[in-house]
Amino acid sequence: MPIDPQVIAHYEAKRAATSTSQAFSTVEEAVAALRANADELYNDKRQFPPVFSVTDASVPCFWGDMPIRIYSPGDKGPYPILIYYHGGGFMIHNIASHDGICRKLCLEAEATVVSVGYRLTPEVKVSDCLVDSYMALDWVYDNAHTFGGDKTRIAVAGDSAGSMISASVALLARDRKGPKIGLQILIYGTGCGLSEEESESFRTLIDHNYVLNRGFMAVTEQAGRGGDAGVSEIYMNPGRCKDLSGMPKTFSLNAEYDPLRDDGEEYARRLKEAGNEVISWRVPGMMHGFLLLWEKFDTSAFAMQEIARVFKETFAK
Repeated sequence: MPIDPQVIAHYEAKRAATSTSQAFSTVEEAVAALRANADELYNDKRQFPPVFSVTDASVPCFWGDMPIRIYSPGDKGPYPILIYYHGGGFMIHNIASHDGICRKLCLEAEATVVSVGYRLTPEVKVSDCLVDSYMALDWVYDNAHTFGGDKTRIAVAGDSAGSMISASVALLARDRKGPKIGLQILIYGTGCGLSEEESESFRTLIDHNYVLNRGFMAVTEQAGRGGDAGVSEIYMNPGRCKDLSGMPKTFSLNAEYDPLRDDGEEYARRLKEAGNEVISWRVPGMMHGFLLLWEKFDTSAFAMQEIARVFKETFAK
């Protein structure tokens, strides 16, 4: 179908109000500008929608304390747990930017949501982001009883970079015989690391996209270069793993007008081919990043409802 009219109207208005892009001499300057813009647009000042309780906490790590935010739907737990990893190319966004998403999922899914503030590039490498995210899974499993969560019903979810993190954490948990993950919710992310030649959606959409463009992708690549913090290359592209059997149930959501669409769908296909339960949905008329705009786009709001539906069906007692 054509691009959703709500998407067109939103981004045309945004484009009209935005000055021409600025050139930066270093990747650090570019990342700082991207962070400032993201923090202005997406923050937690509204505290909407209201939920039963919101608690800021931290996970003790070898490098210090990693922030997390715990959203509870009530006091009648234990509730199934949804661990949420925010997107942003591993270099922007944070717990605050995804506060609205986590609140909405807490309400819709009747879940205890744990939002993870993993470290970002270029201060660290992408492999460090994955290490942090797996440590968060371990902490949630060990401490679920302290915040009304049910450690036997855990899902991981994330958008964009957070989708890849979720897929990586699920694969790591399988290989390390770590906490059992019952569901992974992968929202417009990559999984296979397809080349431009292998991805029609990338070739046809990267130069005509509202959110992702070559400039942003180049900054992302430069910011995350190098380093291995105990996470091998295969976990940065889980779809390249030769054996994908024994993975959690998967709900893969990929936007019709997203350059990363084919990569996300290919990972879902490989998971299904390996014998896993997979639900794959190409979200019509949407672009990369649509979940952050669930209040503005009807299709985004419906996607949130579908995520909650699959979550509740998966963990129903």
